[in-house]
Amino acid sequence: MPRRTYRSRTRSRVVVPIILCATMIAAFVPAATAAPLRHQQGVFDSIASPKENLNRAVVLGFYAALNRGDLGHLDRVVRPDLVQHYPAIADGRSAFRAYHAELRKQNPNLRFTVKRTIAQNDLVVVHSHFVGKPGDAGVAKVNLFRLDRGRIAEHWELNEAVRPQGIGNDMFSTLSSPRTSQSLPFATDAESARLGRAAFDEIVNQPDDDLRLKALDRYIGDNTYYQHFPDVPNGTEALQQFLHAAYAAQPDYRANVKTVVAEGDLVAVFVHLEKLFDMENGVGADLYRVRDGKLLEHWAVIEPTPPTSANPNPMY
Repeated sequence: MPRRTYRSRTRSRVVVPIILCATMIAAFVPAATAAPLRHQQGVFDSIASPKENLNRAVVLGFYAALNRGDLGHLDRVVRPDLVQHYPAIADGRSAFRAYHAELRKQNPNLRFTVKRTIAQNDLVVVHSHFVGKPGDAGVAKVNLFRLDRGRIAEHWELNEAVRPQGIGNDMFSTLSSPRTSQSLPFATDAESARLGRAAFDEIVNQPDDDLRLKALDRYIGDNTYYQHFPDVPNGTEALQQFLHAAYAAQPDYRANVKTVVAEGDLVAVFVHLEKLFDMENGVGADLYRVRDGKLLEHWAVIEPTPPTSANPNPMY
């Protein structure tokens, strides 16, 4: 995954009902995909540009087609020379199609439920819940798509089995207020990107407990900090304990930031993980909701790097 951070959008911000964005998306995707957006409508500053909303619409349409089993749609929205970063799939559209055909064959009743999206420039992040068979706990997924002239040109993917809720929250819900999964104009893209990077530069990658505690106060403070990382409770104390344990187990633990994508108050940070407990190498996707210059809520998906890959590209 190339290291990049996109600049904040510099276009004029005009107060526009979000319903206009939802209408644009509905025009490009089946009703089954567009419908869940209706309950999230309100009147806010426009966040995404028309091009970014069209990119989002292409990706949402792709998920709707997968749920229908319409692989012909994949041929229309994916470039033949697709660059693939998911280790189980080779480069190219044909390999991507074959993978999803086999997935559908093994799971005829499969379902992708999109939980939240983040669109910035030519990138679209999708946080989703995949269930292969009804009743299964399923898989938490974060997919990153790069689009080129309205078609998917590059793809990254992370998967983590959904675990029992345990002492923490579930892996998908929004608990901070307002309880909507859409991005909101309560922060600029630049501010959210800065906070997402700071979460790693000054908190996660800080081995000193005292310095980390100061950073936690600076970037989270008195916020509840709703936590959706399995087995980690809400709040800064639990996060401090988790990171203390990570460095105690592996003093050389490191999370190297590779890509940051921000839209309003949501930001996704993709990292290369080294020596996280018993994981020698892995990739993580951390999603944050921010408010008033601080981190408010956190979701994450982590996947170990396999020893071999069907393509020559890194997972990150």
